[in-house]
Amino acid sequence: MAHRSRGRTDSQRRWNPRSSGGNLSTGRRQRRGTETISGGCRTSVRRADPAQMKISTLLMLVLWIAPGVGWAIDSPVARIASDLDSLDALVVARALSSLEALDDSSVMALRVTLEGEVSPRSRAILLGKLDAILTGMLAELDAAVTDFATARKRTRRPPKPSDEAKSGRETARNRVEKVEQKLAVSGLFLAPPLARHDEQVGTAISLVVRVRERLRERLRQQVENRWPQLPPARDIPEPVLRCLCALLPPRGEDPGWDQIAQRGAQLAIKELESFDRSRISLARSWLLDLGQTGRRQLLEWSQSSPSSPVPPGIRQEWTIRNRLRIPALVDLDSSISVANWDQLDASTRRDQLLQLRAVHGELVTPTLAILARDDPDPSVRRRCAELLSLLGDPRGARLLLAQRQFSASQVEAASRDAILRASVRLRNDGNLEGALALLDELARRITADAQIHHALGVVTMRMRDLDRAIDELEQAVSLDPTDDSIHYNLACAWALSGDSEKALESLRQAMKHGYSDADHTLSDADLESLRGLRAFEQLIEQMQGS
Repeated sequence: MAHRSRGRTDSQRRWNPRSSGGNLSTGRRQRRGTETISGGCRTSVRRADPAQMKISTLLMLVLWIAPGVGWAIDSPVARIASDLDSLDALVVARALSSLEALDDSSVMALRVTLEGEVSPRSRAILLGKLDAILTGMLAELDAAVTDFATARKRTRRPPKPSDEAKSGRETARNRVEKVEQKLAVSGLFLAPPLARHDEQVGTAISLVVRVRERLRERLRQQVENRWPQLPPARDIPEPVLRCLCALLPPRGEDPGWDQIAQRGAQLAIKELESFDRSRISLARSWLLDLGQTGRRQLLEWSQSSPSSPVPPGIRQEWTIRNRLRIPALVDLDSSISVANWDQLDASTRRDQLLQLRAVHGELVTPTLAILARDDPDPSVRRRCAELLSLLGDPRGARLLLAQRQFSASQVEAASRDAILRASVRLRNDGNLEGALALLDELARRITADAQIHHALGVVTMRMRDLDRAIDELEQAVSLDPTDDSIHYNLACAWALSGDSEKALESLRQAMKHGYSDADHTLSDADLESLRGLRAFEQLIEQMQGS
């Protein structure tokens, strides 16, 4: 193994989670003994106790009607909301400090307060805090699901999983369930941060994708349970309407949802004209959630609203930022203006993207992702895909593979690094053909590069094209004879080909240049043909003694 290598309508079907199985395996469950795996979380195969179901239903009913009762009036969050409206700057500062200290244990209190009577400004500030907390919890869930996927893979290794592996799987599973339970407390308020998290954080892990889809299906089920038939959009409270706008089906599928989108866009535009920083930020996020409807409403507002108190230049700036999917919290003061984006040539657009990426880092991944697909200039599309790859976003690798052409006769250093990183991503995801295609294209543009030949050697070795793997790795060694990882991978290739003498010599060269990982060497299946050889055992002893 490589070591250290560098009869229902479409709308009705969409909104019925039962039509897709209602679980993370999208309708398909994998049996494991007495448990059922549903995308990483366990459900009992026994029928639920009717009495327990009644208790759960009553508890949910109590939580649903909780807003408006004493808790909402007396909670610390409600007091913070009240203090945020104070005319005393010191009181407001203390309230903001208290709000900043809230963590995920305050999700229910924030939800209850937001469902009550709160001023527009306080609501915007509280929603910003709740969104930030839920976004952090979603990142925690991604990490937990990734750990579970790794732990589950260990238990499936032949011949039989160890007790330690099974215990690790259960620990990881429990962590996933715990985070999901905490997220469930937020109700429909989870919808906007989930939509933005999905756009912001790409993933190549299928289990993470299924977990996110399960969360969306649960939110849709909440909508169905609360409104078997959607009420008029004007009758839906504004905080709830904002949540629904993050769950919209495609425009034109359902007139009721189209009305919700239209009403949401109108309210968001009104918030843009409030001249309050928090309300404006909330409105811009809201309009991003609205997708096509938000873009259309913003364009109309920017071009034909002479009575608007917002200057035309600012309206144009916000309209372009929405179209480019620049998150609302990025560069609130528009210090890097994109108002004239459509008038810029390709070179200037590339430079501006580099500025945005340099200043805001991974926050601009939604912008890079959409421009990598939609910009009319291929050089801009390629640069966006490269920047995504450099930021570690798996969408960059997929987009580079889809484009797979480089217009310049010479590839810039940044492009080289991005393509190498993308090839590693594709290789680790199991797309060996895709990784090879990227590397072959790169090798035609850049000659005599040790890392490129090394990467080609690792990919072709995994494809079991051992003759080419050995050739590529030997070229890499000739270009950089001091890289221990190249020597090690060459040892693996020779061992797989059956030449134990050359494999041992390459392993000695790896050790000469600093390699000493005895545990990895002992467990590496690629070196199986060397097991039992006295010379191999001596090398292991030398590593352990170093």
